[in-house]
Amino acid sequence: MAIPVEPEGRGYDKLYEEFDSPLWQQLRREAYGEDIGQHSWVTADELQEDISLLKLARASHFLDLGCGPGGPLTFVVGHVGCQGSGIDVSAKAIAAGRARAASLGLDGLVKLREADLNQPIPFASGSFDVVMSLDVILHLRDRLSVFREVARVLIPAGKFLFTDAGVITGAISDEEIRLRAVHGNTQFVPLGFNENMLGLAGFQVIDRKDRTVSLLKAATGRLSARLGHREELEQLEGSSYFERQQRYLETVIDLSQRGAVSRLMYLAESRGE
Repeated sequence: MAIPVEPEGRGYDKLYEEFDSPLWQQLRREAYGEDIGQHSWVTADELQEDISLLKLARASHFLDLGCGPGGPLTFVVGHVGCQGSGIDVSAKAIAAGRARAASLGLDGLVKLREADLNQPIPFASGSFDVVMSLDVILHLRDRLSVFREVARVLIPAGKFLFTDAGVITGAISDEEIRLRAVHGNTQFVPLGFNENMLGLAGFQVIDRKDRTVSLLKAATGRLSARLGHREELEQLEGSSYFERQQRYLETVIDLSQRGAVSRLMYLAESRGE
């Protein structure tokens, strides 16, 4: 059976429209345990760990690529007090992110702009100390070009942290790929591919962690939370969209439990070449 795919880059627009409604806040609390405005697999505990790894300080300039509605970005800025920028292809996500930053009193520190990450990053060279991208890289068409752009906008020895939830570590069928890629362009890569691309882009990989367990916990939580609010979500999303999202989450869970697809975190340092 053919699986409908969302338009590239805008597969989450239905979510962004209602992102801070009471329903979606409740869903995030049930799914993740703590609502930080996330929309992917990231948790507050992960971000706390990442802040330590990145050695962020108040003087840091920080960029979140594919920031969505700004949950992780505002979490980091709120904890550190640094200057934070975010870019995302979705105008609805940017609008939701600006509203979130204002509600948290962070609009003086957080700057968001609409931009396509398949194009050059719209900032000057050497603009940032740290760049982060959570569960976004797998949706971009040419990650080597993206990595080179990240290296360009970083200062020498700047840090780049990203997660990739599409690293192939076992067998996966064509049907599972279609179900897993329902939100648009998705590139699955083998182990070692990201390290090679980072090296070609001028980075040195300094850490890699397997975060599949947190993905599995988040996906299971999201699936359960959505089922618990099925009637409300079907009214909001429509039955077809609801079922498509449930099948997507079921596929993510199965692939993770089997060890077929992993979510890895990479931390790299720009060599400033």
